[in-house]
Amino acid sequence: MYGRARAREAYRKTITETEEPREIERKVFLQITGELERASKEDTRPLSGPALDALNRNQKLWGELMFDCAFKDNPLPDQLKAGIISLALFVDRHTPEVISGDKTIEPLLEINRNIIKGLTGQGADASVLQEAG
Repeated sequence: MYGRARAREAYRKTITETEEPREIERKVFLQITGELERASKEDTRPLSGPALDALNRNQKLWGELMFDCAFKDNPLPDQLKAGIISLALFVDRHTPEVISGDKTIEPLLEINRNIIKGLTGQGADASVLQEAG
């Protein structure tokens, strides 16, 4: 067990030293969005543990992004930071409504898919920023 933990930590360190932050963010979004897509196929209430975990991970990711954007020394343009914060607030409001069954997971998927497009250089759909604000 100890060997696995050391190997995992060495891998994580190598990744962060060799990959660009944008690529790491893209991979995290891909992983969480895949989990959300699997959760969206559930037709059960209450949601399963994996679905709740996916929603929780997504909400935490957006919370971290919002936190990062709040720093004045964050190099992103102010308009982009404001858009990310707006999306994070939407995710924070929408997630409990998904859990309660009042809303669907689809808007969260659409937001994440657009972020993935933006991180791969394809450009995000501007309507997502307008809808969340």
